[in-house]
Amino acid sequence: MGRARNASTKSLLSQGHNTLPPFEASALFLAKAVLVSALIASVLAIQGGMLALHMTAHIVAMNLAAPVFAWLVKNRTGWPAGSSLRSVCIAALAQLMVFFLWHSPLLMELSMHSAGLRLAMLAVLFCVSTWFWGHVLEAISQNRLETIAVLLVTGKLVCLVAVLLVFAPRLIYPGMAMHVGALDDQHLAGLLMLSACPLTYVGASIYIVARWFKNLSSSPA
Repeated sequence: MGRARNASTKSLLSQGHNTLPPFEASALFLAKAVLVSALIASVLAIQGGMLALHMTAHIVAMNLAAPVFAWLVKNRTGWPAGSSLRSVCIAALAQLMVFFLWHSPLLMELSMHSAGLRLAMLAVLFCVSTWFWGHVLEAISQNRLETIAVLLVTGKLVCLVAVLLVFAPRLIYPGMAMHVGALDDQHLAGLLMLSACPLTYVGASIYIVARWFKNLSSSPA
């Protein structure tokens, strides 16, 4: 009986110790809700026949669901335990390679005729982006200012694809022209991508600088 009582007491103490403050608990709940909503929206959007919807799914998966999921995993498990400039660069390079591969004309046009390929594309982009944002978040926690260069270069390369979609005088993916107004659809897809770049990569860079100045001002002279 004594052992059972002690075990029960330890369990209650453990539960009380793991109880999060209201603000942190609310933030975690909101993050989980955003993650689920983003993933559902991505799956639904990628089933559409418009290129703009296709790109919206990729944007939501890479720039919203992935960083939120990476933050949740880091908050829960502490992954990744450490992050160097080399690891951030490797993750960024992997993300860019997958991004450019999946957005090649051949694979994009094939994906329009295969729901399985569209979902596989979305899943791979989500996974590699989660890896990237996990290392970025760890680098932010270590106040690594060099991460800004990686973020800005990554955002610029992604934006180059967006600029190409916006200003191209003809269809980049002619095999995806399933409806009238396909060129306007392509321009809209590019504009959506151009809107997402500053909100994520540039926004994360600004946050790193603001965090660095805050820590600098709060540190003892």
